[in-house]
Amino acid sequence: MKKKKKTYIIIATLFTLFLIACVLYTYSHTKKNENKFIKTQKIQKEIAQESTKEKDKIDTNFLKAATVAESDTSEEFIRVSDRKNEDAEYTIDKTAGTAAKTVFSGRRINIAITGIDGRLGSPSRHADANHVISILVDSGEMEITSIPRDTYCDLGYDDSTGLNKLTICRSNKGRKKYLAEVARIARLDRIHYYVEFGFSQAMGIIEWLGYKDPANTLQVLRSRKGLGGDDYQRCYNQGQFIRQAILSHFDKLTGISGAIFIRGGLFFVETNMTYDIAADIVKKLEAQHFPQSKEVVAVRVRPPINLNYKLYDFTDQNIVDNMVKKVENFNKPRFDKDIEAPQPTVNVEKRLNSVIEQAIKDSASRPTQVINKLSPYFEQRAWYQVKNRHARDRIRDQFGILLHSAYSKKNKPHEAENIMTIINSEKQLFQ
Repeated sequence: MKKKKKTYIIIATLFTLFLIACVLYTYSHTKKNENKFIKTQKIQKEIAQESTKEKDKIDTNFLKAATVAESDTSEEFIRVSDRKNEDAEYTIDKTAGTAAKTVFSGRRINIAITGIDGRLGSPSRHADANHVISILVDSGEMEITSIPRDTYCDLGYDDSTGLNKLTICRSNKGRKKYLAEVARIARLDRIHYYVEFGFSQAMGIIEWLGYKDPANTLQVLRSRKGLGGDDYQRCYNQGQFIRQAILSHFDKLTGISGAIFIRGGLFFVETNMTYDIAADIVKKLEAQHFPQSKEVVAVRVRPPINLNYKLYDFTDQNIVDNMVKKVENFNKPRFDKDIEAPQPTVNVEKRLNSVIEQAIKDSASRPTQVINKLSPYFEQRAWYQVKNRHARDRIRDQFGILLHSAYSKKNKPHEAENIMTIINSEKQLFQ
């Protein structure tokens, strides 16, 4: 009996020791991850503080434009092929992440370009893409500053929450605070104008630029890891896409048709820039014979992280198609792995038709309901997620008729007229 009791005591002791070991391991593992997260936050915070110190040293006079020094492109850009697919050629850009600066005399106009990550019909305003186009009107040059969405900025939250980052700043602290943080990180005196657009509008812009599959092209631009990079490479890809679009399509903004494109473009996004300001900038750049060469538009990544960035030619449809395949091949195993809980697919056309049907029922006596239901989708230009062009145009026109009627019944003629102006400008833009 004593022997049996002794055996129970030994087993109980061993089991207790096993539980203690498990608890210690779990605590150690959790603490290790926590320390790693805190260390990452600390590094980003130090970069942000250092950026603030550096900004204080910069002459922020509007007449002195600070930009990164150019390097000899023959040494800094090397053409290679992606080992996984020989068709995916790119160059290595060694200058985009450097911290060196040079000073140009002349006026600098800073325009923040922000891609808003909001779900269909949702008012969410997370800043998914963050760029500043700095236009040096007196020299006919541009600098695009690209900032990763998770860049650290002190928003007053505890660092352990992971909320002190730029993407949260736009949604939680508003546009004014966001633009101030963008200027600080980009090492600029201020942001003069802003341009914001959502997922659907981005697809419309990409379509206007001539890409055959806007959804897939946007998927490439939003991919963090599918092309073998991280958030820094992703924001650099977006900056290069903007750069190459400017170089390829600037001529569309000049001449008689330029007025149509400028007006339509400004109505297509949310911005504080007027037609007169935009047209004047185009006119001044045209006077400088912009673009004289591809080198007059540079892309910089801030905070400065000295990496070898992959530079893809987004004007080559074959390269874009190949990038789409790479991203899809990267995503497929992840989707297969999570097959037990797949992400729901939204049928955008069906959703928008349902919203229209509800608005039609309310249109006779409840105009406020019509405005509340349709406005979030209208502001997003949600119909650009509908692939069928005829169905898309029909949905857009129905949105316009219903909203125009609702605002008229509310005795708001200015808002009613604005709805039709936006739709007519869009039609002209995409003809």
